[in-house]
Amino acid sequence: MTTNEKRNYLYLYDLPKDKVSSVKLAEVFKGEGIDVGEKKPQINRDLFKPFYNAIVHIEDPRMYELAKEKMKYLTIDGCQARALPFDKDLRGDNKAKVMSHNIFYKLAKDADKSQLTYKALHEKFEKYGKIKSTKISLNADYSSRGFAFVCFEDAESTKKCLDDLKSTGEVFQFSPKDSRDVAGKIVNNLYFKNIPAEMTEDQVKGLFQPFGDIKSLVLFKNNMGQYGFVCYEDKNGKDPKHGSVAVEKAVSALTDKDMGNGLKMYLRNFLNKEDREREKFIETIRYKNSKKRCNLYVKNFPATWTEVELTNLFKTYGEIEKVRLEKGFQNNTFAFVCFKKPDACSVAKQALSGQTYDGKGLIINHYEIKEIRDLQLEEIRDKRDWEKYKAVNGGFQWNHLTSQPNLTHIIQQLLQLIQQQQQTDQGKKFPQGERRPYQGQRPDKRNFQQNRQQMPHGMNQQQQPGMRMPQAQNQMMPQQPAMPQQPGMPQQQQMMAPQQQNMTPQQKYLAGAMQLLPSVVERNPYMKEQVGHLIFEYVQMIAGPKTTPKITGMLIELPVP
Repeated sequence: MTTNEKRNYLYLYDLPKDKVSSVKLAEVFKGEGIDVGEKKPQINRDLFKPFYNAIVHIEDPRMYELAKEKMKYLTIDGCQARALPFDKDLRGDNKAKVMSHNIFYKLAKDADKSQLTYKALHEKFEKYGKIKSTKISLNADYSSRGFAFVCFEDAESTKKCLDDLKSTGEVFQFSPKDSRDVAGKIVNNLYFKNIPAEMTEDQVKGLFQPFGDIKSLVLFKNNMGQYGFVCYEDKNGKDPKHGSVAVEKAVSALTDKDMGNGLKMYLRNFLNKEDREREKFIETIRYKNSKKRCNLYVKNFPATWTEVELTNLFKTYGEIEKVRLEKGFQNNTFAFVCFKKPDACSVAKQALSGQTYDGKGLIINHYEIKEIRDLQLEEIRDKRDWEKYKAVNGGFQWNHLTSQPNLTHIIQQLLQLIQQQQQTDQGKKFPQGERRPYQGQRPDKRNFQQNRQQMPHGMNQQQQPGMRMPQAQNQMMPQQPAMPQQPGMPQQQQMMAPQQQNMTPQQKYLAGAMQLLPSVVERNPYMKEQVGHLIFEYVQMIAGPKTTPKITGMLIELPVP
């Protein structure tokens, strides 16, 4: 990356997960008179963080300078975010430098937290020197937590700010989390559970009394017994570390203590609800990931099968931990088979995939974590929408899809799906001799191989002059008169535009698919991505928006033998 390229990158953060997309970002920039160019914004979708961040590359130097000024405090549907010239220090590559130039700013207790905005923060501190970045601590709903971080370009500005405001208690020198002095109730608080229901509050307090001065203790009951919170604090108010030391002693001494009735004491530092939910989610994903290589997704088996039949079939390949049978949206049955060891899982998949039972061929794939798959599908949709957006706004070519080979197997599958759906939608018998909407041949393997043989050897980019289109597609493509070429628009794109206006969705799909049919080889690292772009909206027409991501994901995972 050259120096000039570095200067043309903007780093965006605090982007709302449910509202941001590449097209949305381009539109926000466009609203300020800024054209982001042809390059798609690179959105970093982090499963475990409350917000997304992104990098936008603006090649035009004039537009980039305009963006640096106008997009400092961008807003997306009322959610405040931040855009800064990209600097590797912002990503934590030089932590020592960031720490020495960084201050921690905290609002007073009675202050209005909603007034803490990026613009207000910047205006408050810019008088001390040039600011590299600002970061407001936000909850997932964009409410402010009442504190923020300001990073200056140089140490002199940081010192000037601290000298001026440190006495007010508003700002402090930033220090890493691990090295901070103990402060705040969260460190002094302890959550405990598995307390027998018959124990009184005084008896519970007696358990925790030996480890420090108890400021407060509260108990709650549920069907498992009792749980609660205990807060330690020096009664003389002289030792700020008293609470944390007491918590550590209590955890060390009481964890897994036998409380009778099969209960063992459970202890952990107190977390607020948001942090607790995030930690629980992280633990869930970690557990799913640990089971990923041992878990199989199985479908297309006889509808009469139960967990017993599935267990008997798979147990010959290794010890099974669990089999779970489930019903899909259309009353179809599928299952998850979890082995104790990943080797047994792989052997079972290899041995049983495609095996036929009662006329049905088993379809077996390794288990995929839903949350991660949803992120992948979100990225596919984002790329597809970006390509459409740039095509509509001019200057974007779709022929890059035809430059990548080996989409034919999936296209063939979807052609059959569209044809079957069209026949199902008719739902009635046509009178003798009446023309059906689709008179072409079924795109089965024989027709497909025949069409391939008609293609000139080595053709892999575009349809060559004289190449014959298969009968079905040829009948459905309406003939259009030649159009005069308009300035600034490729001739191929101009010819396709009037044709597509008179096409049905099925015809449009077939037209797009035919551009890809000549590209049939076994090497294409971008196949899944490109197939997803092509088929998504057509699958949505057939299956509806709720199941489209799942069906698209399954289609792009089909093997291409």
